[in-house]
Amino acid sequence: MVTELTSVDTPFFISPSPTSLYLTASLQATLAKVRFALNKRQGLSTILGDVGLGKSSILRYLYAEYAAHETVTTTLVPTPTFPSEFAMLKSVCLDFGLAPRRSLTAQLEELNSFLVEQYQSGRLVVLFVDEAQKLRFKELELIRAFLNFETDRHKLLQLVLAGQLELKERLQLDSYKAIKSRVFTSSLLSPLTLQETAEMLAYRCNFAQISNPFPAPAVERIYEMTGGVPRAVLTLAALCYEMMGMMGTSEVDVDLVESAASEGL
Repeated sequence: MVTELTSVDTPFFISPSPTSLYLTASLQATLAKVRFALNKRQGLSTILGDVGLGKSSILRYLYAEYAAHETVTTTLVPTPTFPSEFAMLKSVCLDFGLAPRRSLTAQLEELNSFLVEQYQSGRLVVLFVDEAQKLRFKELELIRAFLNFETDRHKLLQLVLAGQLELKERLQLDSYKAIKSRVFTSSLLSPLTLQETAEMLAYRCNFAQISNPFPAPAVERIYEMTGGVPRAVLTLAALCYEMMGMMGTSEVDVDLVESAASEGL
């Protein structure tokens, strides 16, 4: 059965939906590393990469996976734009159902007690943070304080930070050495290959239950014009698909890719 797409639907949307994520070998390796750190309760993992490479998508994929597990307590901070580290701490505690306290110290004690209870009951507690390059020094120091909640073998709170390369660069600085030393696994995302670009487009078409309108020459041109950056690939593919529909054709050729690029890139 073919899905009828409305005027606002596209198989090539760029929102970070876990259900439509095409898992390349690189992303599967990232998932394996983060899962290992989480399941072994080793603390902090980072997912780093340039704009448009899929950091938010893979983070939400992991969040959805762990949130669905009955023995996991988790929350997601989509954009950490807090006025202070205390505000960040109170927000995280609120997500975990904890009462607000008057001081940073008291709030940390409240969180620690909660984490000990969760650990003793066999539950895994995970905090996912997207756009982590926006975390300031004091907020990263708060992350380090979270990692001090531990037993002899395990961290009580597991953290996954997804951020742009700016965060990677900051962690190289001497002033951030303490937090960098706490990173258990780090993954650096890279652009798609030509083959992965073709496979992702085919996957999206199959997901939307439509025929794949992108022959090899069109895929090659899309890849050349986007450098294999997933968000750019999907944006250009969406424009091509829309223009193809307006023209009443059933296939995207190289000329159409060129026209779509001139309109949208």
